[in-house]
Amino acid sequence: MTWNIGNISIDVGVLIAFLSGIFFCFIVLSLWYAISVLQPLHKPKRKAVQEADIDEKEIEWLIKDAHEAFKNKEKRDEVGFGKYLIQISTELSNDIATKFYPRSKYPYLELTIDETLDLLKYISDRFKEIMNKPFLKLFRGITLRQLMTLNETKEKIDNNPIVKTSNKLHLTKVFKNTMTVLNAVNPVYWFRKVVIDNVTNAVILKLGLVVISLTGEETYKIYSKKVFNEEREVDGGVNELYQAIEKEIKEENKLEEK
Repeated sequence: MTWNIGNISIDVGVLIAFLSGIFFCFIVLSLWYAISVLQPLHKPKRKAVQEADIDEKEIEWLIKDAHEAFKNKEKRDEVGFGKYLIQISTELSNDIATKFYPRSKYPYLELTIDETLDLLKYISDRFKEIMNKPFLKLFRGITLRQLMTLNETKEKIDNNPIVKTSNKLHLTKVFKNTMTVLNAVNPVYWFRKVVIDNVTNAVILKLGLVVISLTGEETYKIYSKKVFNEEREVDGGVNELYQAIEKEIKEENKLEEK
C-alpha cells in the first residue's frame, strides 16, 4: 500500500517497519535505564569496614595475647626490652587494623597522615597521664629509652660472673656501704639508687605492659572513629596495671625500710 502526498510516495509497510524499529529501540533503552538505575537501590550499601561486626572482646583478647608475648622473659632478653616492646606494640596495632580491613594488603596504612599523628598523640597523652599518678611521678622527665637501658644494664650487671661471685661470698652489702660514702654527692648515683633499688624488674615490666595496653586501646579507638564515625573504647587493663605497679612499689619500700 502506498500513500501519495503531492510528489512524495510513502510505502505504508516501510513506514510501519521504521516506526516499529524506533519503538522497539525505545523500549530496550528504557529497560536498560530502569535496570541501571533501580539495581543499585536494592543493593546493600557497602560499609567502609570490610568486617560487619568488630567484637570488642576480641580486641581485648588481642591485647592480652600481646601481654603474654611480652612477658616471655627469654624472648624479651634475646631481642631487648625496648626493641621487643616496639615489636609487640606494632604487631598489636596491625592486628587490630586487620580486624577493620581484613582484605587490605596493608591495613595499618589505611589511616591518613593526620589520623596517624593523632594516634601517636593519643598514646603519648595517655602515657603522660599515667606518669602523673602517685608513685610514678619519679619517672617524669625520664625517657622510655633511659628506663629500658637501666633495666637492661641491671640485668647485665646481675648476670656478670664477678657480681654473682660477690653475691655468693656476701660481699655485696660491704660494697654497697662503701659506694654509698663515695657517691653521696653524685646525682647519678642517687638516681640509680632510687630507680634500680626501689623499683623492681616487675614494675618496669608492667610499665611496658601499660604501653602495650595504651597502644591497643587508642588504635581501636581511632579506627572505630574512622569507620563508624564514633570513638569506641575497650578495656586494656591500664588501671589494673597501675594498681599492680603501686602495690609493687609499696612492697619494695617496706623491704627497704627493714
